[in-house]
Amino acid sequence: SSSSYQRYDIQQVARWVEQILPFTLLLLVVFIRQHLQGFFVTIWIAAVMFKSNDILRKQTALKGERKMLILVGITILFVVHVSGVYWCYKNGDLIRPLVMLPPKEIPPFWHAIFVILVNDTMVRQTAMIVKCILLMYYRNTKGRSYRRQGQMLTLVEYFLLLYRALLPAPVWYRFFLNKEYGSLFSSLTTGLYLTFKLTSVVEKIQSFFTSLRALSHKDFHYGSYATSEQVAAAGDMCAICQEKMHVPILLRCKHVFCEDCVSEW
Repeated sequence: SSSSYQRYDIQQVARWVEQILPFTLLLLVVFIRQHLQGFFVTIWIAAVMFKSNDILRKQTALKGERKMLILVGITILFVVHVSGVYWCYKNGDLIRPLVMLPPKEIPPFWHAIFVILVNDTMVRQTAMIVKCILLMYYRNTKGRSYRRQGQMLTLVEYFLLLYRALLPAPVWYRFFLNKEYGSLFSSLTTGLYLTFKLTSVVEKIQSFFTSLRALSHKDFHYGSYATSEQVAAAGDMCAICQEKMHVPILLRCKHVFCEDCVSEW
């Protein structure tokens, strides 16, 4: 019957897994031993990144109740951590990709992965330093300044996404441009990679420039300044604060509110 065949297939799969699992685990142990330092460094920076992101998120949510001492402390720790990692690998291939230069030598596959992972994590941590400085600068602000803080943090985030998308390019460019595979093959794979990378970066470039334009006084991600006619049509009374409009903003939904009210809202 079909049920007996299914049981037989499951038993065969279980037997195959039982046979191959010890060998797979053995290979994994050997792989970890060969890349022991890189393995533990990757775990360490990932753990630090996870904890740092959690602390920064909590401080951002506190708004005016942020603790300056905590912000200064984590900023110093972030700077020391990033500087320490790059100092430990000052003779490695980590620095050149940061300025969009390919490594001097063709990196082995796992080394290329390591370089990309470390640089990506350190760049994210560096962006956290910038965000901490912004949070300290805008610590006791509200209204228009609070909106500007949000726009600055958004700009930093979109620039980070764009830079992170470009960061692996020098490493993979050098990896694919390997003449040992033949000039035609290496040129073809390199060209295909750069084409794929370009198409994936276009959207991030657009998002970055959109957030950059949002810093202007006439364009916001939630609307624009309302004209006197639009204010008169809305009744010149803010529905949030129940007072006369002050620096009215016309939202995309066509409602008009005070700029400070919208920023806090």
